[in-house]
Parts: sequence; structure tokens; C-alpha cells
Amino acid sequence: MDPLEIREIGEVIRKVRKERGMRLEDLADEHISPATISNIERGVPHVSKDKVNYVLEKLGLSLDRLPEMMTGEQKKLEDIRLQLAAVESLIDAQETKLAAEKLESLQLEDDHPFAPHFHRLRGKYLIYERKWNRAEKALSNAIRLCEGNSQAERMNVESDAYNLLSLSCYYQNDMAKAVHYTDQGLEAFNPEGERKHVKYVLLRNKGIYLERMGRVVPALRIVDKVWPELGNIDQTETVLSFYWLRSELLRRGGVLDEAMKYAQEGIEFARKNWVWISLFDLWTVLGTIYMDRKDYENAKACFDVVLSLQDKFPEKELFITTYTRIGIMYMNLKEWDQAKPFLDEAIKKGEYMNDVPRLTMALTAMGDYYRLQGNSREALSYYQRVEKLANRHNLKEMEYEAWFRLSQCWKDIDQEEFRRCTEKMFIVQEELDRQKGGVSREMV
Repeated sequence: MDPLEIREIGEVIRKVRKERGMRLEDLADEHISPATISNIERGVPHVSKDKVNYVLEKLGLSLDRLPEMMTGEQKKLEDIRLQLAAVESLIDAQETKLAAEKLESLQLEDDHPFAPHFHRLRGKYLIYERKWNRAEKALSNAIRLCEGNSQAERMNVESDAYNLLSLSCYYQNDMAKAVHYTDQGLEAFNPEGERKHVKYVLLRNKGIYLERMGRVVPALRIVDKVWPELGNIDQTETVLSFYWLRSELLRRGGVLDEAMKYAQEGIEFARKNWVWISLFDLWTVLGTIYMDRKDYENAKACFDVVLSLQDKFPEKELFITTYTRIGIMYMNLKEWDQAKPFLDEAIKKGEYMNDVPRLTMALTAMGDYYRLQGNSREALSYYQRVEKLANRHNLKEMEYEAWFRLSQCWKDIDQEEFRRCTEKMFIVQEELDRQKGGVSREMV
């Protein structure tokens, strides 16, 4: 029996059973179990034709009328799928209130073929509303309902639900859990199904989470793996994210010429395709590359491009990074009065958006601002805050840097505190080595 046919027959059976007020248990008998009837209704393809015919006979459904009923049910399914597509478009356009109203008006029951898709979209708009617990509950329901649902498998609903769970963890600064969910999403991905872009979004997001954790090498491995497949990605913004990620990771690895090449290619690609939001990331990383080369004139020119666009996207998280790096640039030029306002703004935005990885970078830069001017005692409070945040959110690379800078401050102030900080550095380094399978920090 064709999978499309069994799904449509199953929907007819489900509708008739519910119209008659029958439970699965009411329809079941010694020849067919409630679980098998549920599989038939959900369109599970491995159910035997004999079992399907048996249920049809029990319900007294005429085989002559079945094609007509199936056509009607197919039309209803197509209508619901269109409504769900409209809801997703509204969510992506950040019209979450209207999306929620349309979604809740559908009220699909758990045994409906589109129930997993319904709960996934519910979780998605709740993430936009920053209602984390409710979002995670909806997404967990979506994943649970995907089991045995051929429609959900074909649409890669389970894989995308795991991706949304990873985003929820990311926004709550739990990078390790976010990475875990991307791995589960990749494992659940159906390469023969629809929405093939989900695979690349998962890989992109995993690379970003690893980059936020300071794990440059494994993040770069993901980019290298995906790069030959960029032509298969039908989402331009996702492609541009890989350009930014490759450029940023190469920059952090000190491969500045290659990093510049990919940043410039990405900028041109974004400009030609009118994807202005991607220009934030790409111009910022290009400006940072010039700064790393000590070409401060060109660095400032790049950062000016980003700043000129800030009114268009006032909530863009990247401005935390941009302001931090501009502050660092002015610090390198010893223009302290110019540096501080940018660092203040970076910290303010980092706190407002609760973006811990970027906030710790901004706080570290402010600590450096005071320490490099000989005011180590003022710097201490910033580094101590970085250490607490990094420890709480398992950002071990940043925690190590915090203890290192604290030891720099205490070195000429208090030898006992200096020894304590260096001991903490050793402990964190051991934890990093364990995370990396015992490979030393210098080799990765």
C-alpha cells in the first residue's frame, strides 16, 4: 500500500472513529490492538493491508465511498498544512501575537498527523517570546509525537524541534546543552525528507555554540566539513553564517590572510543578495582582522560601516562584540577616553540581552582598560565578575583567561592571592584537558 494512500485512509478512519465517539480501545478487539489502530490512523507505512481492511470493515466504511472520503481528507490536510506554513511565516516575521492566535485556533489533537508540526511551531513562537519553560515543553511534546508519524518524519519535524531546543539553551547561556541538542537533531535528521536546510542550520548552530565556548578547532572542523556542500544550502543567510564563522575562526587561529579572504567574499555575497543583517557580522570580523594586523585606519573604516547601520537593527547582539572590539582598538592606540564609552555600551548591551559569552568578553576588555593604565585594583572587580559568570555557565576557556588576568593583577599586590589564582588556572586547565580527551591546550 502506497505511504500517501495509507496516511489518507488513516485520517479517514480517525475522523469516523471520533465522530462516533469511539476510543481506540472501543474499536480494538482480539484481532487488532489499540496500538495497531493508532499506527493505521497516523499513516505508519509498515501496517499490513489486511489490518487496514479489517478496521474499515469494523467501521462499516464502503470501499466505493473511500476514494471520495480520502479526497476530502486530503484537501483538509492540505488546508491545515497551508495554515501552519502561514503561522511559521508570521513567526519568522516576528508577528508572534498574530501567529499565536492563528495557531491556537487550530487546536490539533495529539493523534492528528500534523500534531508534531503544531507543537514545534508553538515552541518556536514561545522562544521568540522568551518563555523558555513553556517553549521547551511544547518542543518536547513535538518530539514525543514524532514517533511513528510518517508525516513528521518526512518534514524533519523532530530534527528541527531539537534545533529549537538548542536555541532555547543558547539564549539561556547553556552552551553545552545546546551542543547536545544539535547532536540529537543531526541524529534524527532524515536525508530523504523535506526541509533539508535543517541539517545545515544544526551544523551552523553547533559551530557557533562551540565558537562561543572558545572551542575553535572543533568548530572549524564543522565548517570544513560543510564547505564543499555550500551549494546545496538553499538559505542564503545560512550560507553567509558559514562565511562569517569560517572567517572568525581562522582569525582566532591567527590565519589572517585566509580569514580576510572569506570575510570579503561573504561581504560581497551578502551585498549582492541584499542580506543586510549578515553584514554586521562580516564587517565586524573584517575590522577585527585589520585590528589584529595593526592596520587601525582600515579597522576603523570597517567598524564605521557597522555603526552606520545600528539604527536599523537596534537589538542586534553583535553590537556587543562590535563595541568591545572598537574599545580594544582605541586601547591599542592609547586613546583611553575614546575606548571607555564603547566598552561601557558593550557591557550595558550584554547585560540587557543576557548574552553571557559576549558579556564576559566586554567585561574582560574593561578589566584590561584599567589594568593597562596601571589601575589593577579597579580591574579586579571586572575579572572577578568574568570568573563567576564563566564558571556558572561552563565557559572554561574564558574562566581560564579570567584567572590568568586576576593573577596578573595580584602579582605585584598580594603574593598569596597570586598563588591562589595560578592554582585555579591549573585546575581549570586540567578540566579543559579532560574535555579535550587529555590533549594539551597548546596542541589544539
